[in-house]
Amino acid sequence: MDGAPETVRQLARMPGLATELEPYREMLLANVVMVGEIPAPTFGEEERIRFIKQRFTECGLQSCSSDEVGNGMGILPGARGDKTILVSAHADTPFAAGENHTFTIEPGIIRGPGVADNSMGLAVLATLPTVLEGLGIKLQSDLLLLAPTRSLEQGDQQGIRFFLSNSTIPITTGIVVEGSPLGRLHYRSMASLGGMISCIVDRKVCHLSAIEILNSLISQLGQIELCAQTNTAVVLGSVRGGVTYKLPARTAHLRFQLRSDADDKVNSINRQILSMLDDAAKQKGVSAYLEVIARTRSGGLEAAHPLVNTARKIMRTIGVQPKASIYSSTISPYLEQDIPAVCLGVSNGDNLNYADEYIEIEPMLTGLAQVIGLLLCIDGGDCA
Repeated sequence: MDGAPETVRQLARMPGLATELEPYREMLLANVVMVGEIPAPTFGEEERIRFIKQRFTECGLQSCSSDEVGNGMGILPGARGDKTILVSAHADTPFAAGENHTFTIEPGIIRGPGVADNSMGLAVLATLPTVLEGLGIKLQSDLLLLAPTRSLEQGDQQGIRFFLSNSTIPITTGIVVEGSPLGRLHYRSMASLGGMISCIVDRKVCHLSAIEILNSLISQLGQIELCAQTNTAVVLGSVRGGVTYKLPARTAHLRFQLRSDADDKVNSINRQILSMLDDAAKQKGVSAYLEVIARTRSGGLEAAHPLVNTARKIMRTIGVQPKASIYSSTISPYLEQDIPAVCLGVSNGDNLNYADEYIEIEPMLTGLAQVIGLLLCIDGGDCA
């Protein structure tokens, strides 16, 4: 078995670790349900953060607190405390507070809105201190558990960005935990711009439908020259406009995303879109503008980085095949602060962002085992 000494030692333990975690299955399930049934729309995560901080306090973590943007955190002190490993799972979901957040445990699955994105990830944070204590694992590093707010859509990862930019705690390495899919190993971020184009028509001076104007803009977007070498793409996400079939629409909106391996490609296309909007707004009674929802930078770790290599070895040792995709926007805040980080998934699920979203129960302990295994290898100093 090749690799650094600590990695070799931890890999030898990995095949049986999921079995060692069996006594904690019910606790993990309970935390998933309790977290998930607390509504946490983006910018409205207070009650869920309060629950997470309560769990951290019950586990004996230190510095259980919230910051100015509502991030919830707690610290498990290490034996030496000479470095800090950050494990985070975003707290918000794309579901309004008024929606039904009841979770159900069915044969083989947990079903409920936001269970995979990201109640499962938060449940790992809430369970991890108890699991480490029960397994007799004492880290040398401080372990900082963080539930960032304002991650999705217009939140633009404000919570984690604020924390990483303002924390006085020097973070050595980051592990981002998402509910699904198991096999997720993201370590790079694409350059991206998520935005909404809005067309507004003053019906007193213009008889066009806002939908007609938006349709023309969509056609122009389709004619933009893209670059296959940099994986540049324009993704048309959703269209909304008008209120009735009887009257021309006064407003119409397009949500879209630009993405590329190269920041300059995204910036170039953004300039082209702004020029299109300027031309559209030259029509009398027409307003057309762009609202930026989220942005990420291109970059991250290389495939040969020790952190990535170790994560890949751990996954294969426990029978998990890493997925082909290596990109996630969750990596961008870390690369902005030059912090090496990877994003892992805990289990498999489906119907993401729908009310009947679900996650599989059986793989959960394997997913938790990979997080613990990587945590131990980082703590041993083999992933720098």
